[in-house]
Amino acid sequence: MKWSMPMLIKTIVASLLNKYDFFLCIEGNTGTGKSTLAFHIASKVSQEFHKLTLLREDVVEYYYERVGRRAGLTEEEFVLKLLKLKEGKKYKFYPAKALIYTQDELLKSLTSWQEISIPDELVNMAFNRDFYSQKQKDIIKILNMYRDHENLTIACVPSFQVIDNQIKNLTKMKITVKRRGVAIIHTPNSTVYCKDKWDQATNEKIEREWIKRKIRNPNYSKLTTFRGLIKFPPLTKKQELMYQQIKDQKRTIVLKNDMNITQEEKDKKDPFNIFMNLLKNDGIRNGMEMEGYAKAMGITMDQLRSKASKQLRRENKPHALSHYYWEKKGIKSNNMHQKIVEL
Repeated sequence: MKWSMPMLIKTIVASLLNKYDFFLCIEGNTGTGKSTLAFHIASKVSQEFHKLTLLREDVVEYYYERVGRRAGLTEEEFVLKLLKLKEGKKYKFYPAKALIYTQDELLKSLTSWQEISIPDELVNMAFNRDFYSQKQKDIIKILNMYRDHENLTIACVPSFQVIDNQIKNLTKMKITVKRRGVAIIHTPNSTVYCKDKWDQATNEKIEREWIKRKIRNPNYSKLTTFRGLIKFPPLTKKQELMYQQIKDQKRTIVLKNDMNITQEEKDKKDPFNIFMNLLKNDGIRNGMEMEGYAKAMGITMDQLRSKASKQLRRENKPHALSHYYWEKKGIKSNNMHQKIVEL
């Protein structure tokens, strides 16, 4: 089944209007677009609530039939509820506020009402090895106690498996980003006796069989939690630049306050920055050597090429990476020398 972005947004908004929190987890490898998808979902949910609070007839009618009538509300009561959301400026998406990197920020967000938040590295806040830390226990306690605050929390993690089991059980939906622009939607199974709503053991066996048989394009519908596929576009250049600036600013604060590391120290050790310094100073021989650096970083050649080109554009430098290969520069230099000799 193919999901459209409007289908996903309507599902989330309907759940929030039903007086439930919506805890969504987006997993995927580095550079696949988890943050991009989170940004799209957060901004579009905010836009959908804006349409509701403007009392757009088609939108109000849709949610009243799906949510209001089933909850036993009259149309007047439903409209009154929407006007209260407008008065309180609820579900407004402010990226600088929504993007969360610390446990304290997450705790504050979870105890608020009708807010959108994006814990961009939830693995650092709710990792299973930190279960016995006080703040970790507070996060789990608040997620259980305040799940009727109608908050949308979009958690981004490298792997759903590393999250604490109690948080997994509170997750309404999991989206696995397979590659840029393409993701798989999962929801937990409705169970009575089974403790594992995500059926991890069964789905692991299915995946292991695919690996054993070296299946490149598996049929994801065989997974018991599979609900459909969704495609999503990249961010605009303006959105991407803004989002990256917010990320960098907040990460710098975390490094300084929590880990006593300055941004300058972090930059020196960052594998990508090391690669860029080599590239710009004749330290990369050719594309094959560059591919080795990509593998060392755990990303594909295309992802490294894209990231490096963007960085060079920001610095107003030629963005074709082959321009910097010293092997290529050597050939050009030899050709130029030969022409001079001939003259």
